[in-house]
Amino acid sequence: MSSDEEIDKIDFGDLANYFNTNPLPESSLSSQVGMYRSIDINVNDHPIDPALLKGLGVAEKPLQDLIQHDINQKPQRKLPGELIAAWSSLPTSFNGQEGLRLQPLFDEEKIALCLHGGSYIMGSPGSHRQVIGKLSESCKLRCLAIDYRLAPLNPFPAQLHDALIAYYFLLAQGFSPQNIILVGDSAGGHLCIDLVLALRHISSRQPNNQNLLPQAICLLSPMPGMALEGESLHKYKHFDYLFPIPLEWPTCPLRLFYKPGSKCTPEYLKEIRTPLLSPSYGDLTGFPPTIIQVGSKEILIDDIRTLYRRLQQDNPADGHIVWEEYPDM
Repeated sequence: MSSDEEIDKIDFGDLANYFNTNPLPESSLSSQVGMYRSIDINVNDHPIDPALLKGLGVAEKPLQDLIQHDINQKPQRKLPGELIAAWSSLPTSFNGQEGLRLQPLFDEEKIALCLHGGSYIMGSPGSHRQVIGKLSESCKLRCLAIDYRLAPLNPFPAQLHDALIAYYFLLAQGFSPQNIILVGDSAGGHLCIDLVLALRHISSRQPNNQNLLPQAICLLSPMPGMALEGESLHKYKHFDYLFPIPLEWPTCPLRLFYKPGSKCTPEYLKEIRTPLLSPSYGDLTGFPPTIIQVGSKEILIDDIRTLYRRLQQDNPADGHIVWEEYPDM
């Protein structure tokens, strides 16, 4: 559907069923690489104080509503995920399933919280199992991947809510913020940035000003935001497997992510330029060390470059923000 004229005829339940019946396929993790286990996080075991969200822009009220909904829901909602451990991420003395325990395996163990891509409408820990396994193997880190809720039935900020719950879950297991690294590709990269913005906001309102920010962030071809304006959107459309769906289309994944069913009015276009939706329009000071990896012919590269420049501008420490560009895709 390419205009708002028939937006009232869209059945978002049918759209969600389509994405569910045509998901990104699951990938395998070779036993030569490592092992994994499924986990379920009881969401109410890791509460977020709604008062700490005051002033969090467009996410404040819907996040508070989501928190209250979880409190009232019976049975308690669970957030699924997977803990992935490459053999190289384990101490040599850990040869069995004990390497999949949720608590740190040794003092100051670092762990990666992995947020998958899929335009916020598709994807799962299963679809990204192989790449996360390779990440675990290469970086010698165990990885927690979460199956956050997807749009359009669970639009923004449900994904941020789940990412916060997963982060608090890791803290409860004994991992300090300084030992958590965020990793996200595509929409998962956008979610990593949102998570840092939310944690920075919460930290500033903690009674003891506790710094909850992670040690570092790794962004793999991140979705830079909703307000996409770079020339590469059309310049490289013959190279990228992604099709640049216009924001004017009500079934554009970005429109499904934020207020699905709303018309693309001037007010809507102004609203999507708020920091949590388009981080380049916000204050990015205080970000942890960040690496961005991207391909030179991706349709989003111009907007990702803009995000990189803003991160550099707001965090001028030498080497704090790293850009790695690879040929083509």
